[in-house]
Amino acid sequence: MKTARIIEIFPSLQGEGIYVGRPHLFVRFWNCNMACRYCDTDYKGPYREVDSETLSSEVLSQIQSHGPFHAVSLTGGEPLLWSRFLKSWLPWLKAQGQTTYLETNGTLPDALAEVLPWVDIIAMDIKPPSATADRPFWKEHEQFLRLAWDAGKDVFVKVIVTADTQESEIRQATDLVASVDPAIPVVLQPVTPWGPVREKPAWSQMETWTREAGGKLADVRVLPQIHHLLGIR
Repeated sequence: MKTARIIEIFPSLQGEGIYVGRPHLFVRFWNCNMACRYCDTDYKGPYREVDSETLSSEVLSQIQSHGPFHAVSLTGGEPLLWSRFLKSWLPWLKAQGQTTYLETNGTLPDALAEVLPWVDIIAMDIKPPSATADRPFWKEHEQFLRLAWDAGKDVFVKVIVTADTQESEIRQATDLVASVDPAIPVVLQPVTPWGPVREKPAWSQMETWTREAGGKLADVRVLPQIHHLLGIR
């Protein structure tokens, strides 16, 4: 794969997860293999077909103009749909001394294996079926998380929760993470209402889920999307 479809490249603050608030350079890839009801990204929107040389030039220009950055964030859509391109491009990025941050839905373990040597931080979503328009991905999530953790990567899990999330889903997600390592940080991220999703989970739900997860895991946090609160991308 000599080219990739890029929606945008832009500097901003990381809006989700345990590195929230850190300056990141975002490289947004086109397309996704899931169709989450709450998704606020036009991942099927306009894109540019770029080769690795063009992408390198544009990323380097952003680093020089707006850096330094805590990390270069590969986001989407689902960036691992472009794993063959990333496998050839990421060694260049690492050679520039950049920390690579992969934002992923955690459903493509084989694609992760292709790029794992050049990824530093993995922000992996666990998608409860109630929050998506897809089938459950528990098996793929477990394979993905185990692969990332066994490779010694800096990995954490985000569980996107909605008003429709079931306690049984939190229990299953918690058990999944604990089966790999209870030390893995887990973020319960209340959905930001968008599209057909009109309401966030109530605090009584969050409290129950936090207690459920905290009984089995060492590091459980509730963190919203701060970029929406700040009015930035």
